[in-house]
Amino acid sequence: MPPRAIRVDNFICRSCLSSLRKQTPTAQWALRYSSQAAQPVSSETSSHRSREQEIERQKTLETLGLLKGSKHTGVSVNYFEQGKGGRLRRLRDEDEFGQSLNDPDGQTELRMKELEQELEQATQFTKIVEKIWGKQGAEKLRQRVASQEDEALPKSSLLLPEEDWTAQDRTRIVQLNNMIRTIGRKAHSGVLPSKRINSLWKYYYAARVALSKKWESVHADIWDLLWQILAADHPNNPNRMSHTHVLAKDMQSAGVALRDDQQLLAIEATFISGFQEDAITAHKKLVTTLGARPDTFVEFWQLGLRMYCLTGDIVRAERVANTLLESPYEKDPRFLLPFIRMCAEKPATVEKGFELYQRLRSALGDTITIEDYDQVISYFLTSNETEYAFYVFVEMMTSNTVDLRGTHRVPPSVASPFFYGKWLKRLIGAGDLEGAHNVLLHMKSRGVMPHAIVVNGLIGAWLRSGTADNIKNAEDIAWAMINARMQFLNIRKDMKNLATYVRLRQYGEGWPRANLETFSLLAENYKDRGIHSKMEELWRAFRDAEIPPNSFMLNQLLFSYLQDGQGKHVAALTRDLTNQYQVEPDSWTFMVLWQALAINRLVQIPAGQTGEEISRTRSLFAEMVRSAHILATSGIDVQLARFVLHSFRKLDDKFGLLLAYRALRQIFKFEPPDSVVFELYVGSMDLERTAKGKGGLRLMHAGKQIEDYLKRRHEELIAAGQLDAGDDLPDDVKREELGNFVELFLQNQVELLGDENMEQTLEQAAIEMGLNDEVPSFDDV
Repeated sequence: MPPRAIRVDNFICRSCLSSLRKQTPTAQWALRYSSQAAQPVSSETSSHRSREQEIERQKTLETLGLLKGSKHTGVSVNYFEQGKGGRLRRLRDEDEFGQSLNDPDGQTELRMKELEQELEQATQFTKIVEKIWGKQGAEKLRQRVASQEDEALPKSSLLLPEEDWTAQDRTRIVQLNNMIRTIGRKAHSGVLPSKRINSLWKYYYAARVALSKKWESVHADIWDLLWQILAADHPNNPNRMSHTHVLAKDMQSAGVALRDDQQLLAIEATFISGFQEDAITAHKKLVTTLGARPDTFVEFWQLGLRMYCLTGDIVRAERVANTLLESPYEKDPRFLLPFIRMCAEKPATVEKGFELYQRLRSALGDTITIEDYDQVISYFLTSNETEYAFYVFVEMMTSNTVDLRGTHRVPPSVASPFFYGKWLKRLIGAGDLEGAHNVLLHMKSRGVMPHAIVVNGLIGAWLRSGTADNIKNAEDIAWAMINARMQFLNIRKDMKNLATYVRLRQYGEGWPRANLETFSLLAENYKDRGIHSKMEELWRAFRDAEIPPNSFMLNQLLFSYLQDGQGKHVAALTRDLTNQYQVEPDSWTFMVLWQALAINRLVQIPAGQTGEEISRTRSLFAEMVRSAHILATSGIDVQLARFVLHSFRKLDDKFGLLLAYRALRQIFKFEPPDSVVFELYVGSMDLERTAKGKGGLRLMHAGKQIEDYLKRRHEELIAAGQLDAGDDLPDDVKREELGNFVELFLQNQVELLGDENMEQTLEQAAIEMGLNDEVPSFDDV
């Protein structure tokens, strides 16, 4: 007789208890249990149980109703599954419960389908190969692929033993082995990607603690593989030195003897990782070994020289440098560059640095390159030793035929703004703005006035950098040049009232006079930074400088007014300045004029002013038509065309919009891109914002309308014989048809107005927009 249900929860026989203790735990992320049993018990027979224990366990399971086909139905068992979120889901029966245990996340069936697809693809590929090369060729290909796969698999010595570890340590060892297998398949194809290198380092670093307990389990082949990948000198391995430092320490702890090249790299990695004293100590210990062998002599002492130079130990660095110079072994004289840099950093040793440069130049002879000169020059410029940098530059430009050391007067061919200008341009082009500034100051100290065009290049580079210090330097020098311009004008005015033999000379800091480019650089910077007060100050100085402006300078001023919220003054200011200075507007001038319209500046037009704004918009378009010869040279800008069309659209001036669109196509040769076509059809300048709201349906409808129109036109062109059947629409034809689609759409909008005097209204609008002579008749409306 079975026990009562109240006793079932606590009744487990000894054999079942033994089985439960040895049962493999389920996955940590999905706990599964039943409502009547703590854990489901497998019905499989274990070999280590005795026959009596198995009989007793079977009876117990039959009593509990946990055996299939059991006749006892007094106990009902419900199975549940707990997912990642902790939510319970009831399982249908014991079969589903078993399937859940065997395949926790349902990936087995999916993987089987993937394998079936791969097998089917492989079978098809085999058939294709047999069809092309025959069965013998296909068999050779199979053997070749199999041999390559065997070569790609790592040797057994490259894998760590996975037994006799704790559970946590074994997991990390297994992960490292799996990564080694992956690396073994990929390493033969070339340089590994950075992702693989980082993954190998991650799993090795995680297993270091476990490996430190059994260093003897790491085979020498494993150390070689780790060093080959983690210490590889390649852009894909940016953390090479830190990896090498840790790996070398572990290899030494494991008692692995490092090769000569590994020892040198380990010392360098230790130094770069921040352990400078340890690296120098290790270097000293190898003086009698690596420092005496012919094959490692040069590399060993060059490493020591670099370390001593970085630590500032000039005595030891000089000793090592002399050792290298006096050695009979072949070496590249450029090993002196770090020593020259260290000497150039201090005024007390700068002379020694220049002497070392001369030794380097003599040793290189004709093989010295411009890059070598630039490197040495940068050392002296960085330490503000411009005089020595100038000596090196002169030797570079004159092929070592002019030596300025010890001379009191510099030859005129050298002490000229043209010679210095070459140096400045080279430094600015290389991005060495601080060095260029030092050269500029050196020129002034020598009494050589630089040309304004060269100084403007430095000012522009400073302003483009965007840093506060560079912008301050640019403004200081630019305003000093403006002051020099003002002083020159004052002197010229004063000389008109003096006798002819009286000459006035300009005084000051020796800066060149500002020109239009100087003002333009400052104006553009003030506009981009939104500093309208400085822009007004600059404009006043510009007028006093008596320099005629160009459209660029005018545009910077207009955009500054617009950004400052004074857009209502832009139109009048443009009219006055263009008339006063006879400046022809360009596309940027019209861009700011269209942006300054009230319809584009204000959220809403005041009541009763719509008609006035329509008149202003049409008048501005007429101004643009009169300047068509200027805009036609480079073609009208797409953004300018957008502002023109959307200005008419937002004013709901359908007649003006149709005429403006036709004029843009016929006069300005404007071809609307896809984005403008959608914007005009949907009625929005921000398609992304429209798509997020209710306008998404309008966008879908617009896309369908455009697609249907292009498809119909494609069929018509094929029927007319203009295209061959099966040919797609050429790009130029597609652009033309999109333009026609928009024109038909705008024409339909005009027709929907139902204006009885449509012809007269269009003619009046065309006159106001300056199109009465340019645009043909509109009888087709």
